[in-house]
Amino acid sequence: MCRQVFGFRLAMIVVSAPAALLNAAPGLGTRLAGAAVVVTVMVSYVLFRDWERFGPLLLRHPVLLAADTLFGSFLLISAGPDTTLAYVSVCTPLLAGLVYSWRGAACFASLQSLILLLVHATLKAGRHAPVAESLLLPGLCVIAGAMGSTLRNLMLRFGAATQALTTVQARLAVAEAVSAERARLAREMHDSVAKTLYGVALAADGLAATASAPAPDPARVREQAELVSRSARRAAAESRELLTDLRRDQPGETPFWQELSYRAADFTRRTGLRVDTPVPRPALPP
Repeated sequence: MCRQVFGFRLAMIVVSAPAALLNAAPGLGTRLAGAAVVVTVMVSYVLFRDWERFGPLLLRHPVLLAADTLFGSFLLISAGPDTTLAYVSVCTPLLAGLVYSWRGAACFASLQSLILLLVHATLKAGRHAPVAESLLLPGLCVIAGAMGSTLRNLMLRFGAATQALTTVQARLAVAEAVSAERARLAREMHDSVAKTLYGVALAADGLAATASAPAPDPARVREQAELVSRSARRAAAESRELLTDLRRDQPGETPFWQELSYRAADFTRRTGLRVDTPVPRPALPP
């Protein structure tokens, strides 16, 4: 919003600059008016063009806005309060409210109102001017400062609400991801490990029934024992694969050589065959 205010301010200064230069007194007055035009135009253009870069500088040093206000007062004296420079004067308290909160708005509204009253009293000294005309622009400065401070508070509250909403959405996304992962884990355990373990239980029941017979057949007992052993190994392998998938789904990508070493160690543990995985050393720079 400050960028838009400076853009409007720049347009008003450009429109009223010819009147300020024509009405200035020859010599020193013209030089002062020209310098004021250059300074105010450059300041407004720079802040309008690159507010993200120079805005924090203005935020840290309120004296810069005060100096710009004084240069603008030179133009106001030269051109008169009846020109578009009056809108530039109203922009100053608005900017102060947006940038410096209500304290800055009060200070700059008071300063700008005092300047406007002095300019009006100086230029209108030869004729009687209504009080309402003299107080119109100072009153607008006070209103603009209050509006700037109010808009600042609203934007800060909106930013805080947006940040809180983003935090809540992130937490909800994490909760949904955890719930989805739990559902996937339960589904995979039901589809693989649970069924295999149920088969192990059935095979163990059959083995127990065969062994408790009056005349158990050793070959039958051996066959059922091997079935229980195979089923248990299969359940262990499925559990290992499931845990490996869960480990792979953890945040952060596992390096390739670390994953290869883990796979080789797992293969050696399951089969008894030794597998060597030499890790290549990174080439040293010359």
